[in-house]
Amino acid sequence: MSTKEANRLKKLKALDLSKASSSFWVVKRKPAQPPYSYSVLRVDIDVKLAKRLKGYMKAQFQDRELPLEPYDFNTADPDEKLLTLDSDGTDFEKVQAAIDAGFDNGLVKDYAQLLGSWAYVVLFEIEGKRAFAWRKISNLNTPAAAKSRKTLYFIGHQLVDAEDQKVFVIDPRFDFIAFEGTVFIGRKSAFETSMNFREGMKQKGAELLDAFKELDLLSDVEPIRKYVGENLHHLRKLAAIKNAGYYSKPDYMAKLVKVVKAEKWDLKIEGGKIIVEEDTIELLLKLLNNDRLRSPINDEVFDSSAKKAVT
Repeated sequence: MSTKEANRLKKLKALDLSKASSSFWVVKRKPAQPPYSYSVLRVDIDVKLAKRLKGYMKAQFQDRELPLEPYDFNTADPDEKLLTLDSDGTDFEKVQAAIDAGFDNGLVKDYAQLLGSWAYVVLFEIEGKRAFAWRKISNLNTPAAAKSRKTLYFIGHQLVDAEDQKVFVIDPRFDFIAFEGTVFIGRKSAFETSMNFREGMKQKGAELLDAFKELDLLSDVEPIRKYVGENLHHLRKLAAIKNAGYYSKPDYMAKLVKVVKAEKWDLKIEGGKIIVEEDTIELLLKLLNNDRLRSPINDEVFDSSAKKAVT
């Protein structure tokens, strides 16, 4: 991890949130298909909620000692680490530009204006420093979901049906924090969904299949295209293969074919070319991403969904 990200995290952790101002924004996204545009609305919050939001930020990002790791399509969803990425490579730049318009944005005055929001952002500001905390609004966080789960509230000494209340659910965890040009990601899958990374992965996948055709490595790429479809896990795998670039190295592909034959793995090889079959596409993608590994200790072979080079 570069010194830049480490220094920015250190500065983020040092922010005295007790003295910071807090503003709350709901994010609207349109149209239904990319390219997307974003707009924001300001929402007034009381002192109690502002304090609670600061507590969420502090507990998740400031009070924990979490290692940093560069974001990669194929990295597992983090638990005890933070993934980092430059914010200018994400859709968040569009959202920040909207928030930067400040009071030119509308203020929510009616409950209906909250409905259909894509996400909410809490902006913490102190001494010229700004931290943007993002949370995608999932289906489970919507008023409709609260009603369907028969959420009840204890108000005025009695339980009240949520159907009679104007509900907006706040989650105690943020998906990521954007600070000084770096995104610190705590929930990778939510980040990818809300920041439109599926489209980026689809584009990389299409580029990869075109490269396979041009290099004439495989018998047919169409079965792979059909297998991947819109599946986020499979799209992530294609993007990882494209980023790693093993397929573009003739010595790697030659060794792959040689090892497949020696190990008698279930890939069919004819004339030095890999025959793409529906039943073995999963194995093929693993091998193209160098995900089948052998332990030097006991010679056991593993399929690894995530790996990190040892230096």
